[in-house]
Amino acid sequence: PDRLSWARGMQDATKACLGLAAAALLGSLYVLVHERRRKLKKEKRKSQSGSGANGGALTKEKLIRILGQSSAAAYQLIEQTRKMVYAKHEQTGIPLDKCVEELQQNFENAMEAVVLQVRKNHGVTEQQMTAAMVANQRDEEVQAALTTLREAMSG
Repeated sequence: PDRLSWARGMQDATKACLGLAAAALLGSLYVLVHERRRKLKKEKRKSQSGSGANGGALTKEKLIRILGQSSAAAYQLIEQTRKMVYAKHEQTGIPLDKCVEELQQNFENAMEAVVLQVRKNHGVTEQQMTAAMVANQRDEEVQAALTTLREAMSG
């Protein structure tokens, strides 16, 4: 009986130790996972708030400057595209509307690239632009700059 009770005692002690070890392991995993999630959240917030030249928020003045440059670049692209359409029409005899159709996809891709490049030149993300437009949506100067850009992009 002594050996049996000693074996049961050891078995109980082993179970208790394993239970404590499992609890400690789970606790450690929880802390590691929580810390990782906290860091990821912090990085996500930091990247969403932006890391532009001014450290985050886009000023109204910079927004207007970027919109103006985007408009100017869009007008230049439209002018180049019109010249290409007329040149193709004259060289091939294809009707103008068909030439426009053929160049439309290239034009849309080029327009996206132009606007992206202007943002990149200013070190600004699309999220920063959107946030600045929302923050300044009632400002007349910003609205005028947006209207000019829309008109430029629509041709």
